[in-house]
Amino acid sequence: MNRSQQDADYTDDFEDVRKAEHAWIKQRRAVVGEAADAPLVGLALSGGGIRSAAFNLGVLQALARKNLLRRFDYVSSVSGGGYIASCLTWLSIHAPGGIARFDSLPLASGRGTVLDWLRAHGRYLITGKGLTGWSLAANILAGTLLNLFVLIPLFMVAVGLASHEWFALDWPKAWHFPGAGSVHAHDGFMLIAAFGALSIALYLLTVLLFALSTALPSVRRMTAEAYFRRGLGQLLAGGIVALSIGLLPVFTGLEEMALAYFREAGMRDVMRQASWLGPMVTGTASIWLACHRGRNSTALPIIGLSLLLYGGLTGLYHLVHHTPFLTTDVFKWWLLASLVLALVCDINAVSMHSYYRSRLAEAFLPEIGQADVNPDNTKHGSTFRLTDARAGFGAPLQIINTTLNTTSSRIPKLRSRNGENMILTPLFCGSQATGYRRTEKYLGGKLTLATAFAISGAAVDPDTYATNSRSISFLMTLLNVRLGVWMSNPRKTPRMFRWPAWYQLMLREMFGVGLSESDSKIHLSDGGHFENLGVYELLRRRCRYIVISDAGADPAGTLEDLGKAVQRARADLDANIEICADAFFNERDEALAERSHLIGTVTYADGTRGEILYLKARLRKLLSADVYAYWRVNPSFPNTGTANQFYGELQFDSYRELGLQLMSGIIGNECAGIEQVFARWREAQEVVALVDREVA
Repeated sequence: MNRSQQDADYTDDFEDVRKAEHAWIKQRRAVVGEAADAPLVGLALSGGGIRSAAFNLGVLQALARKNLLRRFDYVSSVSGGGYIASCLTWLSIHAPGGIARFDSLPLASGRGTVLDWLRAHGRYLITGKGLTGWSLAANILAGTLLNLFVLIPLFMVAVGLASHEWFALDWPKAWHFPGAGSVHAHDGFMLIAAFGALSIALYLLTVLLFALSTALPSVRRMTAEAYFRRGLGQLLAGGIVALSIGLLPVFTGLEEMALAYFREAGMRDVMRQASWLGPMVTGTASIWLACHRGRNSTALPIIGLSLLLYGGLTGLYHLVHHTPFLTTDVFKWWLLASLVLALVCDINAVSMHSYYRSRLAEAFLPEIGQADVNPDNTKHGSTFRLTDARAGFGAPLQIINTTLNTTSSRIPKLRSRNGENMILTPLFCGSQATGYRRTEKYLGGKLTLATAFAISGAAVDPDTYATNSRSISFLMTLLNVRLGVWMSNPRKTPRMFRWPAWYQLMLREMFGVGLSESDSKIHLSDGGHFENLGVYELLRRRCRYIVISDAGADPAGTLEDLGKAVQRARADLDANIEICADAFFNERDEALAERSHLIGTVTYADGTRGEILYLKARLRKLLSADVYAYWRVNPSFPNTGTANQFYGELQFDSYRELGLQLMSGIIGNECAGIEQVFARWREAQEVVALVDREVA
């Protein structure tokens, strides 16, 4: 442990983590009968929701049937891959040394095996006694209504305070629409508008200084280095937003103007201005739409959401300013209830995270029969702590990957990525940015396996790379459309939420502030927001052999997740991955490929080398009739969209069987060990390369 730290349970040196893991792995190997000095072997199970869980279940079965799963020291999982990896960890406590008995380990009820249970829980979000689609919808709506109940009074108070007259300053008499009355009071809005006007003025001044700087040789270097350009975007955006909010009392005068000008003479004046403003506005909009509208364009939704939020703010303003609602007993009791809930409630529990976690726990941590004597097998899956997964059970050390949100980090690299990989393991929890705390001490040692892999699958969340628009993130947070959680920073001494947590943490998500690796509370979400294959941490540990199972949806065959992993490994770990994908793209019939895997190498920063076997969920020749039949009826197979998390038995089993057959084909009938699998395909690849060179 790093001696420079006062806290004996914390380290910022990854080597301390590595040493602890190697000791754990040595104990595990003794249980399963593997050599203590064998090279490190890692298995990466990608994200992809229930699709990935089903496919990777087949992969695990294939490895177990060939007695290869016991050779894996690590299983690094993301999102859906974590569903089934956590199931593997859970099963190990009921059958120490007997890895992945999915199809033989009996349920506690005596009604079938674990595999039967998993098949029946492909619709895990609505599978369970008394659960239906209405249950899911009702829980989503409940989270939204609770969040609105707590936050709306806060916004109404803010609007009321901004509307009050705090000091003896009047709005400029010209700041109102023709026919509408002048604005009185609203000193808070006036300050916001003044800030916006100042930002616009500073923007214009900066533009002028930028132009003048180009005429002076002594400052041209600053211009070239974007000295003046750096703040232009912030000034312009801040000015427009502040003016839009600050001038809200002025904009609400449109109604009075319309009533005052609903006369022939008045309409004549209005139309006179519209005669030139209308064409200019519509023309500009047409040009913009022609240039930007496309299949993947997000501009129009962002504009629509921004207008929707502004409309909601205008509605609150009318309710506060034009009705006596803020002075009624109803609002006072509402505000008091909001404050109480904000003080005492756990926001992680009132969001969809808790529902999501409970459904995953029931689906993938089933109650197992007591065939094997183990004092831990009486634990219920939902209460099984991460630290309860021990080396003596024989399963690989599970690395559960999550993304630590770094939207407002002071470190440019972390800020630009919107995230940092954070691990949750039976030994340590943390990241390079936060350091690592022993899991037995993190969160009081109460972190459960179900909570950990539910966080890893929290795909729907504000302030990620996919939802980094402020209007989108604001609305998602307001409506509580979020699966991520707030947790203690491993670097900080554990303490309770600062009061009132609901207000504080939700506002941080809404406005994208306080989302960094340095705050006492950090926000975690889906590990796929950083790297979706789960291979990143295996490369950090310099594994000699790495098997990657990629079940991510990729109908266009872009290999985007693989490309991202290769780049992140090079940039962060100085690990150079060489893997040629020509075999995937030189085929005449891509629907029925010749192969579904690639072989590559990795050179680590210390000069050591490793080998990578990359398996992609894709159709190839020589598969069984049931897999082909399902594909013919469902052309999107095996790339069903991740939004579909409701798999019937046939769909679940088709993905499972695909993973089983693809991995079985890679292993082959004659296999003496993991080294032989890699050697077989490495030699085959060398032969193909030699033939290609001779043909060329």
